[in-house]
Amino acid sequence: MTLVEEYLRQAADMFNKKAEEDPKLRAELQGIKRTVEIDVTDGDSWIFVLDNCRVDGIQKGKFDNPDIRVAASKETFDQLRTGELRPMKALALKKLRVNAKLEDMLRLRKFF
Repeated sequence: MTLVEEYLRQAADMFNKKAEEDPKLRAELQGIKRTVEIDVTDGDSWIFVLDNCRVDGIQKGKFDNPDIRVAASKETFDQLRTGELRPMKALALKKLRVNAKLEDMLRLRKFF
């Protein structure tokens, strides 16, 4: 398992646990379904679906037209994983790129 895959699986587990325990988050995401593609610019791409408060099915691949696309290098994802780099700083430094509707970007921050 690559570091990026491990990071994504850990983040998904934490998100799913938070969604189970946080009624406010559950209410915000109730009925929401989004396809998400994580593009590791110097590695593989990963896809998953956020569906009704749960992230499932992380696997290698690409969607033709994902609702949310996140792109960064392996190094940036590793820095995000260790906490050396925060997501908002990564965005400001253009080390992390997110293509999504504004409302989806606000939801995505909860994943990280």
